[in-house]
Amino acid sequence: MSERDAGSIAPLLGPLARAARTAGREAYLVGGAVRDLLLRRPPVDVDVALEGPVSAAAGFVAALTAEAGWIVEARHDRFGTATLQGPDGRRVDVAATRDEHYPYPGALPVVKAGAPIARDLARRDFTIHAMAYRFSGPGLEAMLLDPFGGERDLERKNLRLLHEGSLADDPTRALRAVRYAARLGFGLDPGFAAALRIGVESGAFQRISGDRLRRALQEVLSEENRGVAVELLGRLGVLDVVVEGWGASLTGAWNHPGALSADEAWARLLAPADPALRARVAVRLNFSRALRRTAGCPR
Repeated sequence: MSERDAGSIAPLLGPLARAARTAGREAYLVGGAVRDLLLRRPPVDVDVALEGPVSAAAGFVAALTAEAGWIVEARHDRFGTATLQGPDGRRVDVAATRDEHYPYPGALPVVKAGAPIARDLARRDFTIHAMAYRFSGPGLEAMLLDPFGGERDLERKNLRLLHEGSLADDPTRALRAVRYAARLGFGLDPGFAAALRIGVESGAFQRISGDRLRRALQEVLSEENRGVAVELLGRLGVLDVVVEGWGASLTGAWNHPGALSADEAWARLLAPADPALRARVAVRLNFSRALRRTAGCPR
């Protein structure tokens, strides 16, 4: 990939490629950065996957911090992950490749480190996030690793899950789907409805913790196009799966064109609901006392 194609992250590629060579590891640019580069959008996040055991990350981090201007913000050697900041202030997340499986619907994944890059890509949420560029020479190879047709889905503006059991594995992917659909202006693949039905019938949405659901919904409310995302959640029936009757209470009145704090967004979202429904939402999503008060939820 040329520096021109790499856009704003081009200055990072040389140090990242050199660190991979020094550490003796295969390293890949993965996730949202690949998606954004292919869409000709400035990448928001930079994620690097290192093929190998969890110890692979430590060697890579050591090599990268030897480069001028790189600092470690956080590292977890036990899990093979680290967050670094480059000379331009951009954050880079590093993780050893891994495979994972879900012992039952809605469970947290059981992770196995040291997987080949193909398995690491196969565990991801959408085809448009299951692509990678390998670091090589002074930067990135030109060849895109795209085992699930993510580039084709980008061209079609199609948001597609990797498999029909994806939402049974992790129901928060339904919330991520509407986030990205609203942000990118994409449509949901026709297979999404079947995956949602499988997820609901599996009981995954009932098993998942309120904290995980609340955090995922908070990310939806933080989107610039939050109104589009929430309307889509209601139309798909996702909110009714979380709390029965919630989708029917929605109106567009809560949507606001400007920036909203987290508390303001929740208050506007729940304002049309009656007190009993607000109370049920607060219980299911494990609202804090402060958030209950701000959102007008009865105790």
